[in-house]
Amino acid sequence: MRRVFIETENASRSLDMCAELESPESLIGPSLGMITGPAGRGKSEFAKHYATNSTAIYVPPMNIRTPTMLLREITFELCKIRPGRSETCLNIIGDEMAKERRLIIIDEADLLAKNILEMLRNMNERYGCSILLIGEDGLKSKVASRRRISSRIRRRVEFSPVAQPDIILFFRKALGISISPAAVRNIQNYSKGDWRPVLSVAIAVERSMKATGILERSDQLINGLINANSQNRHGLPYTGLDSEEETAVYASASL
Repeated sequence: MRRVFIETENASRSLDMCAELESPESLIGPSLGMITGPAGRGKSEFAKHYATNSTAIYVPPMNIRTPTMLLREITFELCKIRPGRSETCLNIIGDEMAKERRLIIIDEADLLAKNILEMLRNMNERYGCSILLIGEDGLKSKVASRRRISSRIRRRVEFSPVAQPDIILFFRKALGISISPAAVRNIQNYSKGDWRPVLSVAIAVERSMKATGILERSDQLINGLINANSQNRHGLPYTGLDSEEETAVYASASL
């Protein structure tokens, strides 16, 4: 399966928002952004793809985040050092932003304590650095409960469920095959808006293609995969991969 990035409607709206946050225009008015949506919609994959292909920095999720830990990660992404003190981190962040204004993307911001969100707001104001917060639905209520933060959100993007055109394009680009409208509808219904079940079906289809040498797969095969009784630990159709292999596939596939 080829590594691909699908520019979905969600991604397109997010790209537009990021471009605005990085633009000098965002120096006038609010310069915080927010992407929300349930897990599996592709928020993190979009963020990593955008940071890889721009000057933005991506701060990945951490199980435990204190203010100092988050500042150290931001500093590391900016200049590859992790100072021990918050004050030193802030001074470096200020210096780096003075050299080049860069968008800071914070993933799983819904898990941040409110005092850390306030710290990011203060950093945004103090250094003029645009910040994009990404998280599940809990982020919306956290931001709404802090007017000093919510009033500074310039734009919001809600990631909608996986759409049929997204599935068609993914199978075409990742596997090089076209699937019927009926199969697309079945996959979309099965996915419940989540990219991970779509990927699981694609993995199984690819395995069957390799085993049989047949390049086009029938509706019957896809329906059989979706209706399979054997399920793995993710609650997805059995793919034939062991746990380590499956984890590697999920980690490496870019949706």
